[in-house]
Amino acid sequence: MQILIAPDSFKGSISAQAVAHELVRGLSRVLPESSVRIQPMADGGEGTGAVIEHLGGTRVPAPTTTIYGQPIEGYWIRWERTAVVEAAVGSRFMPPEKRQFSGEHTTSLGTGLLIAHALADPGIDRIIVALGGTGSTDGGMGLLAALGARFEDSHGRILEPFGDNLEKVAKYSAPHLTKPLMGIYDVQVPLVGHRGAVAQFGIQKGIAPAQVDRLNAAMAQYAHRIQSQQNDNWIDNLGAGSAGGMGFGILAAGGYLEPGAETISHWCKLDEQIQIADWIVTGEGRIDRQTLEGKVVGTVVRHARYYHKPVVAVVGSRTDDLHELHQAGLTLVMPLATGPMTLQEEMANTPQLLSLLGEELGWLVKTLDHRGDHR
Repeated sequence: MQILIAPDSFKGSISAQAVAHELVRGLSRVLPESSVRIQPMADGGEGTGAVIEHLGGTRVPAPTTTIYGQPIEGYWIRWERTAVVEAAVGSRFMPPEKRQFSGEHTTSLGTGLLIAHALADPGIDRIIVALGGTGSTDGGMGLLAALGARFEDSHGRILEPFGDNLEKVAKYSAPHLTKPLMGIYDVQVPLVGHRGAVAQFGIQKGIAPAQVDRLNAAMAQYAHRIQSQQNDNWIDNLGAGSAGGMGFGILAAGGYLEPGAETISHWCKLDEQIQIADWIVTGEGRIDRQTLEGKVVGTVVRHARYYHKPVVAVVGSRTDDLHELHQAGLTLVMPLATGPMTLQEEMANTPQLLSLLGEELGWLVKTLDHRGDHR
């Protein structure tokens, strides 16, 4: 029996590697002879760096900043001659209790500094930026500034690269990149509009509801200013609104964007691993309407369906209607909770709950395998 375990991390709770190990712990109690392959996954958001380290990458220390521009120590990951920068390292999401300023006073400068550090390394040929898990909403202004871009107001004064200065940008000088730059996004959002960076994610990043429309308009004004000076148009590109608009910043710097989960699936040779497996186990913190829009579970399901392999998804929570996912090829969903419990209780007990689910998975696979033997 060949079982492939390819989960995402459970955001804010447990890494993809740890999810897989706990499931294996439970499975082995029922199927000690089964062959289990672990492949941590990510979609360009939290946990992308861990996947690259699993594939052989190593961390390189580098100075960076928080989303408020305060100096901290960070890192990027060397993967042969590729540098992988996690936007969540230089522009990490801040929960409400740790926020120092409003969401408008945030910057992607820290991510840009990590990119610049990697660009300066002679052993690096290209840079990949994982655009997820961030707390800034500045349209990539900080990222561009760190790479050498210059922003001026109508009086010729240099603007600090914070979100609340977006509407003041009157003149823009683009950076000059010496190596290819690619961003991988976890959410398929344009930069502006009702599905854009501010409207969808601004409030959870600290922008007051009353300021959403103003900042959305400021973001559009800023983007049109940059585009008009470069004679191009990226504002509606999928992924341009990822990481508070850092996706747009990468495009404005001369880079390009790709969907994260599909890109990482290619790096991990997911199709090859699915072909030799009898069962596929995946998982993420929550299955909902975004799961089929580039998330790990949706991507694993789509690839497994091509090879007619059953897929079980282990999740922290789920939406009521999973019809589309089942139609896409998902076999079974197994939520973590064993009874009534709060979110905090579930998160605190996630390892044990995953181990229990692994055991249940073992019984499911064993039972169906025996039935197949008796046909």
